[in-house]
Amino acid sequence: MAKDLRITIILGFLLAGIGHIYLGFIKRGIVILIIGIAFGYIVSSLVPFPLSWLIIGPYWIWQLVDVYNLYKKLGLGETQNYDFKK
Repeated sequence: MAKDLRITIILGFLLAGIGHIYLGFIKRGIVILIIGIAFGYIVSSLVPFPLSWLIIGPYWIWQLVDVYNLYKKLGLGETQNYDFKK
């Protein structure tokens, strides 16, 4: 079944790691999801709201770029080299 880039990005935008899981990178997605939730909880507990977004934002953007790059490589058939594939 072909994966849709729009759905992949929307899922990654809503919650870190879910776009990876949608693409079939289950282990990688779960790791990103757990780290994202833990990181977000710790930072938001210790740092006030506007500043916490400046700290959490780069992680969130990184995972969006990562899921986009994985989507592109999946279309090219280059995913065999990744350790976190299923």
